[in-house]
Amino acid sequence: MRRLRVSWDGLGGLPGLSTFYYGVASPNVSDCKTFFTAIRDSFPAGLTWNIPSSGDELDSATGALTGVWVGSGGGQVNAGGAGANYAAGVGTRVRWPTGVIHNGRRVLGSTFLCPLTTASYDQSGTIAAATLTTFQTAASAYAASGVARGIWSKGRSPGDGIYAAVNSAEIPDRVTSLRSRRY
Repeated sequence: MRRLRVSWDGLGGLPGLSTFYYGVASPNVSDCKTFFTAIRDSFPAGLTWNIPSSGDELDSATGALTGVWVGSGGGQVNAGGAGANYAAGVGTRVRWPTGVIHNGRRVLGSTFLCPLTTASYDQSGTIAAATLTTFQTAASAYAASGVARGIWSKGRSPGDGIYAAVNSAEIPDRVTSLRSRRY
């Protein structure tokens, strides 16, 4: 399995990191770049996502580093949200269902999308309908883009990990918060 680490930078409280997994030898990660390009207007100006065209190759059972991969399609995406106001550390997330059950649990991934501009929220304090629609469309396109992408679950004991292919995307209408491990 191939690990892609997308770095978030340019705002206070960052850097951040989103991790994606691919099940092909030399992935074209342009689908990931397209995903971030499609949602960029919900994030404050100054935020950048750096999407490399290479990364680590891992053993899916153990998570051990076995090599490196070189693919294509990476690059930088700049956020384009109007206005400078945003709520630091809060936003929403993408849930990535796989349809796989391992050790009695569903293998399900998440990608956190924080911080969102204040225009991305509605009057009730949840995610605005237009933002949800944009995120759902982008995440569904990523899930269906035809490149083997998935979730890695490390399992309950050493050597019990599993790579499971993503089969859809869900954006809950809830605000999610992130907490730093630095405090």
